[in-house]
Amino acid sequence: MRCKFFQIFLFVVISASANAQTLKQWVWDEYKLKFKAPEDLLLRKNDSTIYEAGNNNMYLDIYPRRGEEFTHDGLKNSLIKWANDEGVAYKAINDGGNQQPIFIENLNGFWGCAIDGTKNNLPTTMLLIINPSDPSLSFYVWINYTQEYYHDALAVLQSFTPIADTGSSETQTNRTVKPKKKKSTSTTAPIF
Repeated sequence: MRCKFFQIFLFVVISASANAQTLKQWVWDEYKLKFKAPEDLLLRKNDSTIYEAGNNNMYLDIYPRRGEEFTHDGLKNSLIKWANDEGVAYKAINDGGNQQPIFIENLNGFWGCAIDGTKNNLPTTMLLIINPSDPSLSFYVWINYTQEYYHDALAVLQSFTPIADTGSSETQTNRTVKPKKKKSTSTTAPIF
């Protein structure tokens, strides 16, 4: 009996790891935002107005907006309107028992709200989050994924983090989201 349990457990672990996508850190300097996304997402558009990428398992869009300065109710109403405009089907109470839109008090410093629903028979989550150090800066985040990649989608959504303001007043425009460079793991000294 113990052997059979171990075999089932091992099968579940192997199956889960086979479906996992490797997440890569991305940084959007212009908007002081970092997030993780699957390494194998194909970029469709990447400029100062949108980050849009996808593969057969997940689609991720991020739309930065300036100047909206939401109240709590305004935030919820904007997200509801966006969900309705996009044809996202959602229940008033999500599968986790939360009333939608779900208020997010602290997502790595951001605050905002979310809607869990479906589009094209795939799970879809929409976020509207506000930058804590600049409330006039908000991010509309769309993620649509296959059910097997729920945990990856959740990791992506939980990865959104504001980058601390360095005090520079320099404004950057038309900047793309860049993957974070990996630090060298070489332990040998350079040859001159």
